[in-house]
Amino acid sequence: MTMPCEDEGLALPPRSWDDGSASVTPDQLKAVIVDDDEMMRRLVRSALTGLGFTQIHAAEHGAAGLALAEREMPDIIIADYNMPGMHGLDLVKAVREKEALDRTVIIMLSAADEHDVIEGARVLGADTFMVKPFERADLKRLIETLYHRFNCATIKWPA
Repeated sequence: MTMPCEDEGLALPPRSWDDGSASVTPDQLKAVIVDDDEMMRRLVRSALTGLGFTQIHAAEHGAAGLALAEREMPDIIIADYNMPGMHGLDLVKAVREKEALDRTVIIMLSAADEHDVIEGARVLGADTFMVKPFERADLKRLIETLYHRFNCATIKWPA
């Protein structure tokens, strides 16, 4: 699992970091979407575009997503839990084995909201879990909190 900044604790109240720390804009961040469902890839891409992301890459299965992550070195990976071939959990595990992707935020998506599914994703290294369908505001909040926690920088969202 991604390790937090050395000067940060694990429990961050929302918006507690208005402390002059480094900042980035969404268009400076790379995102990779991995989902076997084309419509879901389009919905996630649309949500990220609406948040100001411009560097968005997508893959339709886990193996392609891993190759894309190794090539693009994304700041954020949003991956489906249940995919044929390389399962989402296998993707998370493989990404976490890559030291170069240590600070990459991984958000798992699934229609399943059972406790064991969510906990299994976290144990293997997913930073958080979102149940489909999701709200763009919830995705924004998760990205903002996790990116700050693991990269010691705030995201300056467009107005």
